[in-house]
Amino acid sequence: MSDRASKKASKNASGTDVAKASDTDAAAADRQEINSRRAAAIDKHIAELQEQNGGDLARAERAAAGTIVLGGALPMLLCGGILMLVVMFMPHSGSVHTYDVLLNSDRAQAFVTTLPERIYAWLSLVGGVLLTFGTVFSRSSLVAWVNWIVCGIGWVYAVLAIGMRQSRPPTEPGEGPGIALILGLIGMVFIFITLSSRLLRRGAVQKEIAARRRTLADQDEESRAKQLVLRTGLAPVVAEDLANPADNRRNRVRARRESQATGQSQAAGESTSESAPESSSTDEQH
Repeated sequence: MSDRASKKASKNASGTDVAKASDTDAAAADRQEINSRRAAAIDKHIAELQEQNGGDLARAERAAAGTIVLGGALPMLLCGGILMLVVMFMPHSGSVHTYDVLLNSDRAQAFVTTLPERIYAWLSLVGGVLLTFGTVFSRSSLVAWVNWIVCGIGWVYAVLAIGMRQSRPPTEPGEGPGIALILGLIGMVFIFITLSSRLLRRGAVQKEIAARRRTLADQDEESRAKQLVLRTGLAPVVAEDLANPADNRRNRVRARRESQATGQSQAAGESTSESAPESSSTDEQH
């Protein structure tokens, strides 16, 4: 019985190992297929950019840098934009809503909203809503950079607005920071971090184009010479000249003697020209 049980256990263990190995192979094949599809998509995109820019990889790289690839950041950016849109209609402080602060309505003036609060409201509308959805739909790197800057300034003003609501004197009407201020601060920071994860690094297309440019730069002697000049500022030296240096010592000695002779002749001519006026002046005195 014990032998049968051990055989059965070994068969089960071997079957489990085979199943795990097959699962691992299937996962590796899936990853390989995904990577091949991704590489094919990148190659297709680079070919399109290169065709649009006349086959110039440098111009294609600049064109790729002008477009932001959101990828997995797209849902997070949409959530941040929707959150900031909802904040516009939520209580900013007490019965004062964010749109009241934005328009500086009578209610906002009655509850003494300060200048940092109004600046925060406008930055949340421009950066949190308009520019965020503009980045999503345009995929422009310029719009994304402006959105990143405005959101970075906006969350700072959100902190200032919260501090102003908390430090107001008790004689002024109104209440402390409302839910809109807290959620607005979270939304602006969320959008800022999401854009930072995309803007502060190069995309896969840009990396691939840069790798191809480096490969092309080392293919011929002329390209390598240009790269050497760009990196070091030194003119390239031909290897043949180093292997077979020319013996031009006699030419240099001859050139040195000729220069010395030329200098001596010029000095003699100058001394002769100086002595001629002196002799003429002596003859006039006699």
